[in-house]
Amino acid sequence: MRCREFVFFINTLSLFFTIHQLMQEDIFPDKLKNKLYSDNAIRVATFLGGPLVAGYLIAENYKQLGEADKIKLTWLYSVLATIVVFVIAFLLPDSTPAPLLPIGYTVAAYYLVQKLQGAKIKAHIAGGGQMWPMWRAIVAGIIGLVIIVAIFFAIYLFIDQYYSA
Repeated sequence: MRCREFVFFINTLSLFFTIHQLMQEDIFPDKLKNKLYSDNAIRVATFLGGPLVAGYLIAENYKQLGEADKIKLTWLYSVLATIVVFVIAFLLPDSTPAPLLPIGYTVAAYYLVQKLQGAKIKAHIAGGGQMWPMWRAIVAGIIGLVIIVAIFFAIYLFIDQYYSA
């Protein structure tokens, strides 16, 4: 092959691969591919697992929305809220109805999600975006509940050993 024919062959091959690559790309790039947790799913999971679960689900939504800069702050606030809930639970009198605290932090988390992500979740749905199924949020809530119970149990054992000695 001569030099000119070789260059033509390379250019043709390059064009073929470029066309092939373009054909592999999504021709509907406006359709969202990321799944989000709905505000209702976050509310149910928060009731089951507490503010830590709410923080996890909100952070996952931020991750899927491409707002990674808000993830660390979300985790910080959820850990602080969990500590505050622990302190409040410890200070509440025994006569306080058991579901009062979970209802309180669930309502707070729901309004927080509405304020921070409500419009984005609605836009995601309107744009054809998919949502995670409710069972996935419930499983996250149950795992969070197990973690919270384990932490309470560990604190109880620590305090019991400290005062027994």
